[in-house]
Amino acid sequence: MSEQPDFSTTPRPRRPPAREVILLGVGLLALSFAVRAAWTTRQEAGAARDRLSQVQREIGTLEARVRAFGARGAGGELLSQAAAAGEVPPERIVATLAGALPDDARVERLNIVYGEEISLEMRVVARDPAAWDRTLERLEETTSLAEVSPGPERREGEVRTTIRAQWRRRR
Repeated sequence: MSEQPDFSTTPRPRRPPAREVILLGVGLLALSFAVRAAWTTRQEAGAARDRLSQVQREIGTLEARVRAFGARGAGGELLSQAAAAGEVPPERIVATLAGALPDDARVERLNIVYGEEISLEMRVVARDPAAWDRTLERLEETTSLAEVSPGPERREGEVRTTIRAQWRRRR
């Protein structure tokens, strides 16, 4: 049998070009990555909600303990420290210090002690002695700090030392 040309009017199915097949594959791959990322994010959000509720329960428990101490009179100092922390939150202290520091100095460690006075102890690192001098000058000029006293220092290269100060409460 010889093959005759096909003169029928029905068109033959056309194969899509390779470029379209590749683009379709890439699109499906991107879609699968997006679905996986959404699923993972949803699981992480659930874990974060669980952790938040756990922390809120812990806070409630600790607040109840603080109230119980206050009711018995044994935790008066603890309550005054909590009140001081509410009056001058650590975020405010950190923001004030960050605004006072020059670009070539940083605070490595900050210890805040709430009591009758709010005492600060900072471990400061300055790039060079000139930066250290600017740091000390700016901290002394800060109206929120009093009794700024630097610790021992070596003035060769990078300067690392501890600074102690008192926070001035607004009365």
